[in-house]
Amino acid sequence: MQLIKYAKVNGRRIPVLISDDSEVLLAAKAAGRAVVGLQGSFEISAASYVVESLEDLDDEFLERVARRHLGLPWRIRETKRLVIRELFQGDFDELWENQVGSGFETPEKLEAYTRRQYALYEFGFWALVEKESGELVGVAGLTLPREEERDTRITLTLTFPEGEGELELGYHIFPIYRGQGYAKESGEAILQYGREKIGAGRFLVRIKPQNRASLAVAKRLGFR
Repeated sequence: MQLIKYAKVNGRRIPVLISDDSEVLLAAKAAGRAVVGLQGSFEISAASYVVESLEDLDDEFLERVARRHLGLPWRIRETKRLVIRELFQGDFDELWENQVGSGFETPEKLEAYTRRQYALYEFGFWALVEKESGELVGVAGLTLPREEERDTRITLTLTFPEGEGELELGYHIFPIYRGQGYAKESGEAILQYGREKIGAGRFLVRIKPQNRASLAVAKRLGFR
């Protein structure tokens, strides 16, 4: 079985091949086409994305498959003032100038992060883009919690009864954009995404005791 559906990406129609046949999927991948596997007996390596039924192929899913195929960032969420999207290499200068931490020190490290982190987990740190100006105002996102030696930060948690698993929320607003509520606005949207799309039920933040502004944001988001 095979069929073609079209994803809309930046005004373009991108064909996506859907099949339950390994040979068809592998041939399409070799030809440079976007593919989705329909759950069955095909080899798992034949497709990066698999659906149980054709009903799962909604517009958002197809657009994300096409964007990943084309190497374009996913749009994660929109808020009143922000677009939350994946990072890409064009963000490097702003990340460097605003001292965003480990993993973003060189264009090569940023490229490696976006390629591996998003493909493996489909979440990570994301860009916060101001709708009105198109400017990058900071980064925020979700990561798997890691234990760190001699960690002197305060840990706060937020729990929802319906979810499973734990994720860590982080946010870094660039200095000239601080004090305008962007951390809370993006944090609310990202927490909602973590619950609805990832299925997490517990979130934590780890903040240095002297960072009172960040602690205040976390408490306004409901962390205790």
